[in-house]
Amino acid sequence: MNAMIQGILEYSRIGRTEGKKEKVDLNKLLNEVIELLAPHKNIKIKVENELPEYTADRTRMIQLFQNLLSNAIKHAGKPEGIIEVRCEEKPGEWEFSISDNGPGIEKKYWDKIFKIFQTLEKNPADKSTGIGLTIVKKILDLYKGRIWIESEKGKETTFFFTLPKQ
Repeated sequence: MNAMIQGILEYSRIGRTEGKKEKVDLNKLLNEVIELLAPHKNIKIKVENELPEYTADRTRMIQLFQNLLSNAIKHAGKPEGIIEVRCEEKPGEWEFSISDNGPGIEKKYWDKIFKIFQTLEKNPADKSTGIGLTIVKKILDLYKGRIWIESEKGKETTFFFTLPKQ
């Protein structure tokens, strides 16, 4: 219940308060997030290429990467999880992707997962509040970015998101 209340409070703050914008080295930030999440030793996170510096509210960028990576860690393949982070420069924007080798998500659920309190987990032991991806989407909306998913049941899942160039 506490996690859900905290998630709701965090969700409600996004866009209401103007965070301090600063130049953020997303490579360093990503390393900090990975260290903070402390994935189990059976999870390998590969950063395939350099990420850009981006002028933003550092806290929002931490939330963005933390929510996406924690989902990937949670759903990565067993016994060996592989997560790949990529960034590609496109006309007018940066396109990021975070892939995991987990069980995949059926297409019929792709829109559902970005709605608040929606989770695909049926296990009561799962601590998911159904708020994390909603926060990610709201942050990206705030920065005029987009998010989408590509996945297939039984195969890897990739979350793509964009941030406009500044």
